[in-house]
Amino acid sequence: MLGRHKKKTEIPPDFGILSGACGLPKSVGVSGDNYICRKLSRSSYVAAVADGMGTGRIASGCSKFVLESLYQLLRVGLSPLDAISSVNAALPLNMTSECFSTVDLAVFDLTGGSCSIYKAGGAPTVIQRGTRAGILKMPALPVGIIEKPDIKYTTFPIEHGDRYFFLTDGITESPPPDNHLTWATELILRYPEESPRAISERILWNATARYGEYERDDMTVVTLQVV
Repeated sequence: MLGRHKKKTEIPPDFGILSGACGLPKSVGVSGDNYICRKLSRSSYVAAVADGMGTGRIASGCSKFVLESLYQLLRVGLSPLDAISSVNAALPLNMTSECFSTVDLAVFDLTGGSCSIYKAGGAPTVIQRGTRAGILKMPALPVGIIEKPDIKYTTFPIEHGDRYFFLTDGITESPPPDNHLTWATELILRYPEESPRAISERILWNATARYGEYERDDMTVVTLQVV
C-alpha cells in the first residue's frame, strides 16, 4: 500500500502591506512620475517611485522603463543593487532620447520583518511609527547620468502600523521652502487612522495649495502601511 504524502503547511508571513497612491501632472498632459506597488513573492513586497527628468511623454517613458525593468530583474532574483545597476546600464541602449530618472525603491521582507530602501536621486521619504514621524534623506544622482550608479541604501526592522510615504520632488519642494518637511510630518501625525489612499490625497492637495500661483512640478505620493 502506497503511503500518503502529507501536504506541507505553509506558514503565512508575519506582516502585510497596504498601499495607496495618487499623482498630478505639472500641467494638462502626462506626468513624468510613475510608481509600482507589487508583491515579489509570498513573503516579499516591492514599491518603487521614479521621476523621469524633463516633462511629458519622454519623461514618463523613461520612468516607466526604469520601474518595469527593475521589477522584472528583481523577480528573476537579482539583488536590488544589481538590478538598479543593470537598469542604469540599459537606459542609454533602450531609450531613443537622453534619459535620466530618480529611483526610490523599497523592498519588504514580510517574514523576516525588515525593509530595505534604495535611493538614486529620490526625494526624502517620510517614515511614521506611532506618534513620531521623521524624514529619510539619502542624496544621490539619478540613474542614467554616470556609468557606475550612485546608490544609497539602508535596512531596518518594521513594526505593525508603520507608514512609509514616498514622494517626488514636486511634493517635497513645494513652496515655501521647508527642508524638514514639517508641514508634511504634522499632517501625517494629525491623521493616523486614514487609509493609505486617503492620506496620499491629503498630502497631494496640501502640497498643491502651498504652490499658490507658482508653477508646480509633477507630484506623486505613494503611501505604504505595514499590517
